[in-house]
Amino acid sequence: MEKARKLLSLFSEQMNVVNSSFANKKIAGLIGFIVLGAAVLSTQAAPEAWAEYPEKPVVLIVAYSPGGGTDRLGRVLSTYIQPYLGKRLIVQNMPGDNGRIGFSALAQAPPDGYTIGFISAPSLFIAKKLQSNVAFSMRDFDLIANIQTDPVLLAVRGDSPYRTIGDFIKAAKNNPGKLKVGGDGPRSNNRLQMLVAEKQLGLSINWLSSDGSSPTLTALMKGDLDAAAPSASSSISYLRTGLLRALAVFSNQPCPHLLDVPTIQAATGAAVPVIGASLRGIAAPKGLDGARKAHLAQAFAQVVKDKRFVRATDDMGISLKYMDFAEFSRSLEDSEKETSKFIHLFK
Repeated sequence: MEKARKLLSLFSEQMNVVNSSFANKKIAGLIGFIVLGAAVLSTQAAPEAWAEYPEKPVVLIVAYSPGGGTDRLGRVLSTYIQPYLGKRLIVQNMPGDNGRIGFSALAQAPPDGYTIGFISAPSLFIAKKLQSNVAFSMRDFDLIANIQTDPVLLAVRGDSPYRTIGDFIKAAKNNPGKLKVGGDGPRSNNRLQMLVAEKQLGLSINWLSSDGSSPTLTALMKGDLDAAAPSASSSISYLRTGLLRALAVFSNQPCPHLLDVPTIQAATGAAVPVIGASLRGIAAPKGLDGARKAHLAQAFAQVVKDKRFVRATDDMGISLKYMDFAEFSRSLEDSEKETSKFIHLFK
């Protein structure tokens, strides 16, 4: 609208010139009409080009259920990012089919900067490699930044007879296919991590799927499961209160918020590959305007440095791992290569 006002001001100036230069008022009126018409048409033809971005709230698609690791990260981001983004960030949960529903919705959204979302690896690659009719690929996204890396845990209830990973392995070997272990769906990163662990440790478990870590933890607390393989960040509050006990973390390094929990390699002495940790990053539909992409990238780069945000995520047990576009892209390439090595375990 500012440019429209400038054009209308120009119209007024032109009229003054015309009135002083031409004796024929009809000619002056005709020229003035043309200038005014150009101003009106210009305001209608290119409102987007003149608008400040963003003019309205931005939607963040979370492809998993409320209460899980991705959802918790999305909601704490939405609390602190507004000063840097310029408008509110609204979390929209679209769970189902191990992230496929949400990823597809993100890929097919208009590339106008008002719909962005989390993409999560290796879940995104698992869906693409196992299903032929997946409506997205990495080519459908413009990467913005990675925010977090979240490893998988093996956890039991606080009153479980399995005090260590050794206790769990012994029980699983004595009762092949009997121990009920829950986690995200049958083609999830959590399931892939447990498949790798089963193969490496010589185990066979009964995997029970859910639509995210939150319903899995609820089932574990109710006693419907013997153990669970949730994301670390979704389990922190249960672990801190003693309701759950972590037997091992599937990570090459101790988890910053769970320093007393051994890594799977340290706990078992076996070289169990770490494949399930979630890269949680922000992406937009392909074709996003460069200026809007830069605005989003700057907003997320700023919020991860915000002291209140950092304190809040630390209290929630969320381990931040910020990566800019280039580093995020390289990490996704590595994740896809590692996923390809073990994808056959699903079959």
